[in-house]
Amino acid sequence: VSGSHISRKFGVSRTAVWKWAEALRRLGYSIKSSPGIGYTLVGSVDRLYPWEVYDGLSANRFGHKIHYFQSTSSTQDEAHRLAELGADEGIVVVAEEQLSARGRMQRDYFSPSGGGLWASFLLRPNVALKSLASLSLMTAVAVHQAIEEVLGISATVKWPNDLLFNGRKAVGVLVELMSEQDLVRYVVIGIGINVNLSNADFPPHLKDIATSLQLETGKVVDRSRLLQSMIEKMEINYYHYLSFGPGDVLESWRSLPSILGQKVEVKSGEERLVGTAVNVDDDGALLVKTSRGLQAVVAGDIKLAQSG
Repeated sequence: VSGSHISRKFGVSRTAVWKWAEALRRLGYSIKSSPGIGYTLVGSVDRLYPWEVYDGLSANRFGHKIHYFQSTSSTQDEAHRLAELGADEGIVVVAEEQLSARGRMQRDYFSPSGGGLWASFLLRPNVALKSLASLSLMTAVAVHQAIEEVLGISATVKWPNDLLFNGRKAVGVLVELMSEQDLVRYVVIGIGINVNLSNADFPPHLKDIATSLQLETGKVVDRSRLLQSMIEKMEINYYHYLSFGPGDVLESWRSLPSILGQKVEVKSGEERLVGTAVNVDDDGALLVKTSRGLQAVVAGDIKLAQSG
């Protein structure tokens, strides 16, 4: 497209057009310019820029405002900060890199630059505290649906919300809330997805237990498209959660490929429990059949038990 055409169309000078082209190059876009011919967008860029996600986004409540960071301590920290400043429900915080991300039980969470999808959602549900446990399961359902829609592959859900491929973790979810007595002020849901990471990208202690969507499909994944789908699925499932209650979420979770029916080992503090995962109850707890009978697991580390 010629510079003069762009200049006339937007009512700006040719110098302004050149400056904007340079700004886009600095953002990583590949733009070729030829004297007398104009500008050509040769290639887009693998960045989670908000305008890339907004383009074609079919959602109203979620993703209406996306806060983008090249690097930050964690998207959870930023979402909490924005929540305390009065940010509206549905904002999404994304980062190319997290410097001190955390998982469940304050464990460090591996989230290097450029290869993953690290995002946090702000929710302000007007529900009882008891109902919030289902939000973790709801998120697992939404992310599973997004991956299936974009890539056509299905993961196994490890209670409550990790997603596994061939026994290796590709997705982790962290749900944090702020409340005053029985009043829920807000909820921040963090989602970490290993997207375009190779085996060489993982540190030694993760190589045998972690995987990525690229490793599972053999293809480079469009992270913006995946985030777009995830926002849409989160909105749909959140609407169902608010409209029909946790029961609807639980049924959706139970319908997914999961660890139900498999032998598991549960560690919660100093306690260790071994048995068969048989179901989740109405409060979202994992029901494990053991030699001592049926046990409800509310929190803990779950792994598939070794047979024999």
